[in-house]
Amino acid sequence: MEMSSVRKNKINLSDYNYRQDIENRLLMGQFSTTDLEILEEILYSSIKIPVRKLAKSVDLEETELMPILEKLSKTGLFVFDDDSIIVDKEMRKYFESQILKFDPDFNPGMDYLQGLLRKVPIHVLPTWYSISKSSNNIFDSIIEKYLFTPQIFQRYLLELNFPNSTLSSIVKDVYESRNFEVYAKDIIEKYGISREQFEENLLHLEFNFICYLGYKKVDDQWREVVTPFHEWKEYLTFLRDTETRPISASQNVQRRRLQDFSFIQDLSAILTLAKKQPFPMEVSTNGQLSLSKASLAALLAKCEGLKEGDYQLSDYLHRLISKLRMLKLADVVDGRLYALDAANDWLDLRIENRAMFMYRHPLNQLISKDIPAHLMTDRNIREAEKSIMRILNTGWVLFDDFIKGVIVPLGEDSNIMLKRTGKSWRYALPSYTDEERALIKATIFDWLFEIGVIAVGTYQEQDCFCVTAFGQSLFAK
Repeated sequence: MEMSSVRKNKINLSDYNYRQDIENRLLMGQFSTTDLEILEEILYSSIKIPVRKLAKSVDLEETELMPILEKLSKTGLFVFDDDSIIVDKEMRKYFESQILKFDPDFNPGMDYLQGLLRKVPIHVLPTWYSISKSSNNIFDSIIEKYLFTPQIFQRYLLELNFPNSTLSSIVKDVYESRNFEVYAKDIIEKYGISREQFEENLLHLEFNFICYLGYKKVDDQWREVVTPFHEWKEYLTFLRDTETRPISASQNVQRRRLQDFSFIQDLSAILTLAKKQPFPMEVSTNGQLSLSKASLAALLAKCEGLKEGDYQLSDYLHRLISKLRMLKLADVVDGRLYALDAANDWLDLRIENRAMFMYRHPLNQLISKDIPAHLMTDRNIREAEKSIMRILNTGWVLFDDFIKGVIVPLGEDSNIMLKRTGKSWRYALPSYTDEERALIKATIFDWLFEIGVIAVGTYQEQDCFCVTAFGQSLFAK
């Protein structure tokens, strides 16, 4: 992930008592299981606790307990009062939230973020995050501005600028790690920073919603681990797990047509022949337009790879003729197919430009009798086109593998946005109906195939496709 210098970072840790935060984190990073057990006992007991009673509760001798209490007292959680300790109510609230990080099921998500923001004076937050001071709910405003959709958050990440290059490097390490987790010890060693510097860096990353600190138990010690915030980590994990792998034996793919621009070449062949002599047309019993036997033989001789006995040849010819009429390049008059004046200019174009003419033509439409008209809108087709971005340079892939990772919005139910579900938050991923899946497939296998963006075929009797060189250049822009 690259960081640009567009957005000025406004997080200023000195706006709150961050030094105390760092000291407490340094201490918690050295916790043993016994330390944690004693801290839990203190948090969930009364305000005043006799040391003798506390020792009995944790099954330790007082001489064993006292060094640990001396260490914990540095946090300001409690003070000694003769043979008892008196717990500070505010610090107890703080540690009640912090101790959750040691739970194996803890996830640093939106609820944790809310607790994190409560440490900062409320009047400071609008300055840090450039939100309206009159906002009724600062947390909701922050979500809407920075986190609401993956696109919004990704744009925020790309615009964010850190004056400290180590911060950007830590982010890169975490986001590029296989499980999106890096131990604090490894970061400290790699960048030669102190533990204090590490904790200060992590506070910056936490308040910028990028990485969070948690704890994992290793032997008898708790190890600090850095991850993205939970909801984003779940989303990144989905992207990782649904990454479409290329067909390993791509040499065994059976292409539907041999050339990337076969559809354009077939349209050109019909127009070229029609210019010389209009084609006599026939209408089949199901209403499809077709060519006479003699005209068909002449056309097939010009179309490499097309044969008279080919499966669905009649459907394909009907589609070719329908496209020519739709694009106003040809028309049927008195039972004959005539090339129109615009055909000459179109045929004079380079084949890539003929493809772009089709792609941008306002009258061009996706032809399908199986998909409801209300789904085949320009917006939905453009969104379905974007689905190929994830496999732009992958090579040949199976459609059934590819569709598992498609996350384009085709309706209100398929918009990816941060939502509260019960007690947790998540980026709600789309769920497609059979008709929507059919639209995605038709967009790829028909719409984009026609203009040479996609090559289609079969592999072990399964539909497959790949993005052509023309498609890569067009969609990489």
